[in-house]
Amino acid sequence: MSVRGQVNINFLDITETALFYRISNIFRYPVDDIDNYIDSCTFVWTHSQLNSKCREVFPKFDKLIYIIRDPRDVAISWSNFVFSPYMKRYYPFLTDNEINPQVYLTNRLNDIISDWVNHVSDYLNYRDEFKIYIVFYENFVQDFDKELQKLLNYLEIELNKVELDEIKNKVKFTTMKQENPNHVRKGNKGQWLEIFSDDQNRQVLELAKPLLQVLNYPINREESLPQLTQGFSETFSCNFGKVSLLIPTPH
Repeated sequence: MSVRGQVNINFLDITETALFYRISNIFRYPVDDIDNYIDSCTFVWTHSQLNSKCREVFPKFDKLIYIIRDPRDVAISWSNFVFSPYMKRYYPFLTDNEINPQVYLTNRLNDIISDWVNHVSDYLNYRDEFKIYIVFYENFVQDFDKELQKLLNYLEIELNKVELDEIKNKVKFTTMKQENPNHVRKGNKGQWLEIFSDDQNRQVLELAKPLLQVLNYPINREESLPQLTQGFSETFSCNFGKVSLLIPTPH
């Protein structure tokens, strides 16, 4: 498995016509009774693109959380992850003739960024309807205690100091790297500042600049932390005419 305990993660594929429970790319099985499935879970994880089936499924959850990360760091992370032993074994078709992460990043940058823009903009446009709580990866890296408390407030969960310390220890980079070496590489923010060329960043901005600006992500090489701004629905249009974690990227 890519991460320890992956077989115990409730991973849901939501398509236009059906629902599937799956374990990575190894096992996939139809969910015939979504209510029974949800009742058996504590939380559910998905990467699915927003579609009409979501209108049936999302209202069944008590809380919805959507995690966003800078697409430039997403592209770097994914380009490295596809060359991990796990991905080479179960997803060998993803790399075609690319020989290393650098070549993959060059060849696939447009596709990765386009997918990110479509995925994120669709969910943000419907965040009010589905009452989705937005989490920014970078803000957790910057101030974990503050962001965790905000998340706990949303979930209406109270924890004592021992429980909070246990969570902090479990999600420390060193702990996660040790337990999941194939899935966790660096875990920091702003990797693109050191890796991306000016041409690569211009390539990203051609596709994602409006959305990056709405989310307060840095456009060039200035420092800024993401946040939701007002009026998002006026800027973008959407194409689709318990706790769920809505995650747009594999890691």
